[in-house]
Amino acid sequence: MSETKIISLNSKELADISQVGGKGYSLIKLSSLNLNVPPGIVLTVGFFEDWIKKIKNSDLYKEFILQLSQNNNECQIILNKIKDWSLNNLVLSSSDKQDIEDNLKKLFPDDYNKILYAVRSSSPEEDLAGASFAGNYETYLGTQFDLLEEFILKSFISCIDYRVFKYKLEKGFTASDIKIAIVIMKQVNCDVSGVGFSINPLNNDYDEAVITSNFGLGESVVGGIITPDEYIVNKISKKVITEKLGSKDKIVKLNEDNGTSILEQNSENQKKSSLSKEQIIQIVDKIIVIENSYNVPIDIEFGIENDILYILQARPITTYNKLPEEFLTKPNEQRQLYFDVTVGVQGFEEPMTTFGSDVFKLVIHTLAKLIPGIENIDNLKESAFDGIGGKLLLNLSNVMTKFEIETITNYTSNINSLINETLLNHGNEYKNKTECKALKINKLYIIRKVPIIRIIFAKYFAKSSKSNFENQMSRFITESEEYIQKNIDSNVPIFTIFEHLFNNLVTYFRSYTIPVLAYGIFFGYMKLKILFEPYLKDNSELRQDFNNLIKCFPFVTILMGLDTYKLSTYLDKNQYKNKTQDEFYQDYLDKKFPKEFYNEFETFMKKYGFRGEGEIDIVNKRYSENPKTIINQVFSALLEYDESNNPQKDFDDTNTNRPEIFRKLYKFASKKGFASEFEKAYFFTVNFFQYRESHKYYIVFVIGSVRKLILKRAEVLLQRNLIDGIDDIFKLKIKSLDHILENVDVITKEKVGNKIQEDNKCREIVTTWKRQPIMFDSRGRIFSHERKEASKKNQLIGDSVSYGKVRGKAKVLKTVNEKVFNPGEILVTKATDPGWTPLIINCGGIILEVGGMLQHGALVSREFNKPCVVGIENITDIIKDGEEIEVDAIEGIITLLDREE
Repeated sequence: MSETKIISLNSKELADISQVGGKGYSLIKLSSLNLNVPPGIVLTVGFFEDWIKKIKNSDLYKEFILQLSQNNNECQIILNKIKDWSLNNLVLSSSDKQDIEDNLKKLFPDDYNKILYAVRSSSPEEDLAGASFAGNYETYLGTQFDLLEEFILKSFISCIDYRVFKYKLEKGFTASDIKIAIVIMKQVNCDVSGVGFSINPLNNDYDEAVITSNFGLGESVVGGIITPDEYIVNKISKKVITEKLGSKDKIVKLNEDNGTSILEQNSENQKKSSLSKEQIIQIVDKIIVIENSYNVPIDIEFGIENDILYILQARPITTYNKLPEEFLTKPNEQRQLYFDVTVGVQGFEEPMTTFGSDVFKLVIHTLAKLIPGIENIDNLKESAFDGIGGKLLLNLSNVMTKFEIETITNYTSNINSLINETLLNHGNEYKNKTECKALKINKLYIIRKVPIIRIIFAKYFAKSSKSNFENQMSRFITESEEYIQKNIDSNVPIFTIFEHLFNNLVTYFRSYTIPVLAYGIFFGYMKLKILFEPYLKDNSELRQDFNNLIKCFPFVTILMGLDTYKLSTYLDKNQYKNKTQDEFYQDYLDKKFPKEFYNEFETFMKKYGFRGEGEIDIVNKRYSENPKTIINQVFSALLEYDESNNPQKDFDDTNTNRPEIFRKLYKFASKKGFASEFEKAYFFTVNFFQYRESHKYYIVFVIGSVRKLILKRAEVLLQRNLIDGIDDIFKLKIKSLDHILENVDVITKEKVGNKIQEDNKCREIVTTWKRQPIMFDSRGRIFSHERKEASKKNQLIGDSVSYGKVRGKAKVLKTVNEKVFNPGEILVTKATDPGWTPLIINCGGIILEVGGMLQHGALVSREFNKPCVVGIENITDIIKDGEEIEVDAIEGIITLLDREE
């Protein structure tokens, strides 16, 4: 047999992973770094060629391949049969046995047949970035030399295990391929052993190492037999941040003859730390060396025998959030704290497109330049904001140098509660030491450009400000439509078109929108909250009255929901009681609805056709392109409501009853001494709070309208085969697309592909994230809500944003059209945008992962009397589709009724 079929772990040359497998490759590499790796050998993939041939020539394997091609569920049974057949039919040849003995004799000349060995499988696909295969392959500890063949075979057949087969399918490997190498290494009789991580797996912090350990062999730790000791260490300062002793009630020890046993741990060891401070730092030092060599975060397995530290394994960590260079700071630099608007406000499950975030970057740049006079707001490190990699990130470390933490939290409490929690707990450590000069507000510019007088003398200018806003914004729509139409086939760059429209829009905002927003939000709604907040918590009647006072205003998204309901009133409910959603949509397409419906639907599309789910990202289709979303909600509204019970009636009744509620609350305010302030705040709320979402409406109007122009211009790229699909253009930045269109006659598909790869590089990294955090820092650390404790196991605690109580079946959705939504179901999702409004009016209640009183879902739920609880992390994973739940939005409690208390 060729000597290369057996390779020593202390080989000077790094073997090919396809031959020695992930574990073998790692151990050889660790040994080359002069780390203390137990001596041993690797039986390469080539060593097992004969066994693999015999299996593949067997009738059982042929049956397995047939079942696999038919996607048959019987694969597990046949794989178990192949394993049994292998145990009875596969043996090592005499030359194989002799080669193993000769190689071990070289390493251990005096006692190769007396010492114990660890037999460990090593798959060519194992321990690769993206696929750890952890726990799927078998390891056998404490193996005597005479029993090596038996345990080599047992380790070998673990590559035929159903767990491995399923994991391969999920990770995109060829499931039918049989490949395995086996590591045989000297068994370390560990006094202490465990696992170390070069990154904190709980919060993704790059600069924290985490070690878990127990006395004895590491199987008690990696196998989850006990609760181990846990140490978190700062890799830069080498300080132990936390030390938590586990129960450690069991210990795994080597048997004298063969194998291992699980024994009771003595009480003394249970109470004391398994590692000394010196050992902890020694392990961290080795973790750093290995991480630097691998150039990615890693985890290791280690053992300590007679105070000698052995590294038993190292592999890349496959489940962490890798930060693009644009987000990162160096280990010793001041960390920057980021808030992700796409997750924390919009609730996006995935990042925006590169093009979409580039558009929003231009929006923010224009707003900052033309309102506070900030020239360069769109630089993540140097200023406050940037649109990178599909993320819209706010750098709070820089913002805190210009505004007090308390000032920021007073405003952000209504946007997302995690901002407040994080800033109050950690704000001072993240505040940059020097003032952010790029955020210098030009006060003289604001005085000259913003109608300050109208804001100061709000009551005097209220009427004219309202009419100015409505007239001028209507004018903006008309002018913009004409401008876009004129430039559909022109040579004016898309960037210039966006720039022109956003400059105009922000100029209109500055003059006409800012006054009405100031009146409605700051002088109205927020003032009302400040006045009544101290009295609401312990007074349920007052809370209900206050909630009724501030709901059902004619926000544009509310009007869209009511207009959706109005469409349903043109149809006969009895005609569609027994029809499906798809049948209903087909009737719409076949023009089977009354003529009045189609007339009203045309009006609806003129007002809202540029909107849609995920509307702030230009890649997403609009209602005008895909009306099915709206038609589906018309169907739900038709089945859910009648003349005596419908959202329009609730809306009208609330507005009719509002003056009576005001009079009742006025009496309360008089007793508390703030009646005059209340009356003034009420006036501004009733007349101006309805414009709260207007700025977003017009931004989305521009995005949706220019999308049509872009799609028309980009048709030539498809015609000339320069892109594979129309959505490829949204992987580019705006100016890159302009450059390609300007050079369409000479540019090649390869160059277009290279530009897409360059522009989309950052987003490609971000889309690998296993979780999309709301708050994180420039060293990867993810911030989460402090978990609120419920009194029962089947309860979850969140924040009530629309009061009431309801029971029903949960419908867990990631997108509005993911599955059929039945009237009265409880909507469970991350967050909503205006594209969800028609669905919300048909739901029984709402549970959202993203918190905040003024986010879209919270606002719409109040308008339509839907109990709503927000701010429960991972809620879409916790609640299962169809399970019976109760939403108590009075106390903020979600009860999972089908589960144990």
